[in-house]
Amino acid sequence: MGTRVFAVRTGTKYGPEYEQYIDSKIPNVTWIRKETIGKHQWNKLIPMSLNIDEPVCVIDIDVSLINDYMDLINYPIKRGEFIAAKAWWGDAIGYELQGGFQKYYPKDCKYIYDKFVDAPEYWMEHYIKNGTTIGPVNGEQYFVEDCVREKLNLKFIPDIWIT
Repeated sequence: MGTRVFAVRTGTKYGPEYEQYIDSKIPNVTWIRKETIGKHQWNKLIPMSLNIDEPVCVIDIDVSLINDYMDLINYPIKRGEFIAAKAWWGDAIGYELQGGFQKYYPKDCKYIYDKFVDAPEYWMEHYIKNGTTIGPVNGEQYFVEDCVREKLNLKFIPDIWIT
């Protein structure tokens, strides 16, 4: 079957043509279209709540997929690992992860989802209030990185795979 891929499109910033583009490149993407646990990109945490024992990928909606992009989706992963792309913009000191590509086992990340849904308003404001990022809605990648470093082995895809 391959790795399940999830993407979020809530609100009106991105139109259906973004979904159509990703659907034309990756078969069977699961779209998260409703804000059920938080605002906008915070809903990328939803796959962490799934009771499945297979890896999933979560991608941003505004990606351009070129060359052998399925190598990204099929990147090898082991239990206890969290695979991500490094942030290329370097705006937050002490953080490396960006939210545009993540691969993990949902059962390994359930604690991250639980931590967020226990206090969503707090976490959606935390990284803005402490100056890590600017609002109005931001910070989910910093939350994920902080949580991943608590229990999982954070690994990154090759830098040359993303720009």
